[in-house]
Amino acid sequence: MSDSIVLVSLHVRQSPQAVPLSAATIAASLPSSWYSRTRLLDFFPEDSDEAIVEQIVAADPVLVGFSLYVWNRQRVVTLARFLRRRRPQLPLLVGGPEATANTTSLNELQLFDRVCEGEGELVFTELVAAVDQQRDLAAPSLVQDGPVDMERQISPWLSQQIIPGSGVLWEVSRGCPFSCSFCYDARGEHGVRVVPQRRLEQELQLFVRHGVSQVWVLDSTFNFPAERGRKLLQLIAEIAPHIHFHLEAKAEYLDEETVELLQQISCSVQLGLQSARPEVLRHIQRALDPQLFQHKIELLAEAGITFGIDLMYGLPTDDYQGLCDSLEFVLALRPNQVEIFPLAVLPGTRLYQQREQFGLQAELSPPYQLLSSDTMTPAQLNQCRHLAAVTDLFYNTGRSMAYFLDLCQGYDLTPLQLLNRFGDWLATEQQIDDEQLLATDWTASQATTLQLAFIEYYLRQTGQENLLPVSEDMIRFHRIWADTILAEEVVGKDSLPATEQWLQQCWQLAAGVTVAHFHYDVQEYYFNPEVDLVEMAEFHAAQGSNGLFFRRHNEVACLAIEAELTELLRGCDGSRTPQQIVETGQLNVAPQQLEEWIELAVSEGVLQPVSA
Repeated sequence: MSDSIVLVSLHVRQSPQAVPLSAATIAASLPSSWYSRTRLLDFFPEDSDEAIVEQIVAADPVLVGFSLYVWNRQRVVTLARFLRRRRPQLPLLVGGPEATANTTSLNELQLFDRVCEGEGELVFTELVAAVDQQRDLAAPSLVQDGPVDMERQISPWLSQQIIPGSGVLWEVSRGCPFSCSFCYDARGEHGVRVVPQRRLEQELQLFVRHGVSQVWVLDSTFNFPAERGRKLLQLIAEIAPHIHFHLEAKAEYLDEETVELLQQISCSVQLGLQSARPEVLRHIQRALDPQLFQHKIELLAEAGITFGIDLMYGLPTDDYQGLCDSLEFVLALRPNQVEIFPLAVLPGTRLYQQREQFGLQAELSPPYQLLSSDTMTPAQLNQCRHLAAVTDLFYNTGRSMAYFLDLCQGYDLTPLQLLNRFGDWLATEQQIDDEQLLATDWTASQATTLQLAFIEYYLRQTGQENLLPVSEDMIRFHRIWADTILAEEVVGKDSLPATEQWLQQCWQLAAGVTVAHFHYDVQEYYFNPEVDLVEMAEFHAAQGSNGLFFRRHNEVACLAIEAELTELLRGCDGSRTPQQIVETGQLNVAPQQLEEWIELAVSEGVLQPVSA
């Protein structure tokens, strides 16, 4: 007899964020006697429809529930059709943001026995009971009465519905105090319901015990009101300051005390600006004081907080030039990342209701992206899409935050001019069209290679070859720096091998250690966050230098080293001893000096012995 309650989660991609939090929260809300009957099934885009259906059917379900979002709606509908053919009488339920916003269109498909609106914990319990009792799932009486009481809600983490992995999604509140026209976070309700402090404390302790490395905080504005945000940060600082937290904030509510607390934990903060044009933001129930925004960002930058800024193109009354102006404004603030999204006219939002007022023409099915508006033609949307892709490749994937504005200043270009020239070069010299640009999952290494090739081409074309060595140095220095901060920590050695083994042992560089050559003194880039390219080229001698990079105590160490030591470290590839490197003529150094270098490198953990 069928008995399993199957909850299906179809994720965007394989990643630490692919956590079935919604399904687990629903499961945790069920009576404890039903826990053993509940199965959580996770799937990904690469899983075939046939394989997914087979796994669902193999669980012998009494009912199947789907979590529905914009990104998985089409796939879930397809899976439901397959299940209807395989098991016509199997009850199928669907809930989630997309189900709540688009209830009518889903009901019209006649695929699901119940489309659950709003928060699902209470209504799902009633629906499972109705299935057990063979009652009608579509009965109006089976409707959730009011929002979930967060004081009584059962934690999916503490109840072990899901076990923490390397990354977790952490719900600290529900709702939103704001009512942005394009967004559905508030779900028609004004206000925020917070998770009790004691539960948050216990969940953090659980994450620490399981060795979680990243936490995505599910709160669209963690710092409003500011006191609530500070309280959350204080809790994190006390229990889990070493875990990296991804936070979303509003810049205008940042203050010095909050920023000081952010400094005490490992974190990154994402800020949704959307547009730098106040007249555009007014149409989506937002406001902007550019000077205040800039001041708040400076607080983060001066404190060394990693932060990103979101922009959106296609907003009512905005145009391509509006995106350009907004991007110029944002890039001047040196964010670590700039995310540029197209407007999605989501059903259930205020903007969806106002679409005729602004002439918004959008896709009728997910992802509901804008096709045109009174002020944005399809051609302009393509321009925006191209600019977003070029920015993402050069600035984000290429990790150019630290030197991007220095390049612009050195070449006497605005940020938009540099990005546009890069985009033109991709198309004309690399034959990379927009389709390939958008479809390729570019790596940081590929982006750096393209940056270096473009810079060389541009400087030779404009007769500025003298700026090429320092430009290459800056790009390579910051690329190595970014890779090193993400690498494993290098651990020094308390005890060393016997002296006679130093020259006869095969050594290799520890993971995350890099040795690199630069045209100019590497310390110039280490000690000067902002480099004047023209001044460096005109007044500094390009005599060459070598840098040793490794991560220690969560910071990057960059040491200038002699050429002979550079050759020694590069020669330690695990196949030869230091003595053999000397004998092959690659190194001309006295034995005593060689021993001292090996002792230093091994004691610092830079070199590791190769096991026989």
